[in-house]
Amino acid sequence: MQFNWHTLVPAIALCCSLPAWSAREFTPQAGLWMIPAENNGQPGRGFSLDVQGNTAFLQVFNYEKSGAATFHTAAGQLDDSASMTVPLLRFKGGRSFGGPAQDAVEDGNAGQVTVKFTDGLNGTIQFPGETIQPIARFLINEKLPFWWTQISDSPPSGTNGGRGMMLFASGADGARYSWGAWLSKDAEDLPYRLTFDRTRSSRTANVNEAPSPLDCTLEPSTQVFDCIPAKTTDPSADASANALQIHRLRLRFLGRDVVGEIQPEVDQSSRLVLNGTTFSSSSQRTIKGLLERSSRTYSVLSLLPEDCIMSCVTMGDTHVTLLPTSGAWVIEAEKNGNPGRGIFLDVQDETIVVQTSDYLATGESTFHMGAGLLNGSNTLHGDTTTAMSLQRYAGGRHFGGPAQTGHEAANAGELKLSFSPMIGKEYTDFAVGEVTLPGESAQRIRRLQFEPDSLGMENMLGEYLVEWDTWEGILGKEERWVRLTRVEGQYAKNDDGTVQCARSPFGVAEQYRMLCVWNLEPDAKFDLMKWWRRGEVTIHPFNREKDLVPYTPRTRDRHGNWLGLGAVNLPGLAIPAN
Repeated sequence: MQFNWHTLVPAIALCCSLPAWSAREFTPQAGLWMIPAENNGQPGRGFSLDVQGNTAFLQVFNYEKSGAATFHTAAGQLDDSASMTVPLLRFKGGRSFGGPAQDAVEDGNAGQVTVKFTDGLNGTIQFPGETIQPIARFLINEKLPFWWTQISDSPPSGTNGGRGMMLFASGADGARYSWGAWLSKDAEDLPYRLTFDRTRSSRTANVNEAPSPLDCTLEPSTQVFDCIPAKTTDPSADASANALQIHRLRLRFLGRDVVGEIQPEVDQSSRLVLNGTTFSSSSQRTIKGLLERSSRTYSVLSLLPEDCIMSCVTMGDTHVTLLPTSGAWVIEAEKNGNPGRGIFLDVQDETIVVQTSDYLATGESTFHMGAGLLNGSNTLHGDTTTAMSLQRYAGGRHFGGPAQTGHEAANAGELKLSFSPMIGKEYTDFAVGEVTLPGESAQRIRRLQFEPDSLGMENMLGEYLVEWDTWEGILGKEERWVRLTRVEGQYAKNDDGTVQCARSPFGVAEQYRMLCVWNLEPDAKFDLMKWWRRGEVTIHPFNREKDLVPYTPRTRDRHGNWLGLGAVNLPGLAIPAN
């Protein structure tokens, strides 16, 4: 859809031309944000947020003094305190639902807004004529009991399901850990079981060994898992002596993100910050002699056909629900560089919230909101769909005005969304789909990319957990962290120049793929035939893989910002001192 490009373009230009800010230890989560003091369960005001790198984009939904719903746009660069002060722009004259295509024009501004983030879920905001107020991510609790713990025919699921994830833990002393993990529950009267695995295969020398399994209980009111060492007599569950010994762990799932805290056994007064990403939740059940599998997925890995030989004759369908990325999306056919209307998606497990910024037939700006559930496909490569009513509101609080609750004013009609696992012959990157607005035909939409790939290597800077080829008389593999911080010519390098990366000349996504060599001497000549370590790295916009190359976790962006939510303040998440 037409976004206010003349607002975003200066912000994007700044991100590419200014020296790097001091890096944040979090990235604010994209989606719907609220003002807790105004959250009374009734319609009101708030904003949708998308932060990519240092560029922050807010689409504020609020009201005029007359009570009419409107929207304002704010975009800029977050400084080293994760704050920005920018104008709140308003527009008029854009396209209405079902109306002819037409551009909007700027209609002044309401003054300056100052927004500051303290972690990935919290912050403060000051609107024109108002005092500073706390803001927080609008979180939607998952439906309990979790679908993957229940016996069901639709979608097919049993009691042997679970949730797969990648976890990263870091301490104040610089200690770092990374694991794959699987959360499961074998029976209703048993605790949840959290098991860990190495991030690579057993053939790779890994950074970290897997800790011992944990038994977890769920606090329903906070949706926080509280985990302690599992009671097991299985000797294979014992961790290596080199693995982190965990005394207690707490975590919560927030859409694709995982947040939490670890209390290590060796120093129970210390805490490790736990962040991570969910790949998918999945389950399976035998129905009429066929094994039916189901998944809700943020990852291409769930879209791959199951390997089988004799078992193929007893395998049924794979039921997949795609979970697209949250943030600002555009209608490709309306992306012409001029102001217009916009759409934000907020995906939290199977729930999707939609905010549109659009116009009435009179040309006045307004907003609509709707929410629904994503409906998966009954086949591996079918579409995920949803439909919802779009509501317009009135009577809420205007900038500088008294506290005031809004109400529903009109139903604009039905909005439909569709997401396909395959785009042509390629797997989806979870950032493309189709929208059908009231009175209009279906149109292709795509997630808006604030910091696109560059002609140089700037977009490839960041921190990665790379699987390196090694040569110590025999070819092997080893996992090591690397942080690329600078560009010299056609190479991205780490601080001392021992690691150098160049764009890969192979494949269809060369702008996102690079070959790296690690030498023992700084700034040695780049030579793919002479190296101490050699590796290949592929990144993807919005940190979602879209092809089948080996997964390389990226933990910091090109500016050095941590790509997780950081150490967040949530009820029940902190492990008490006792």
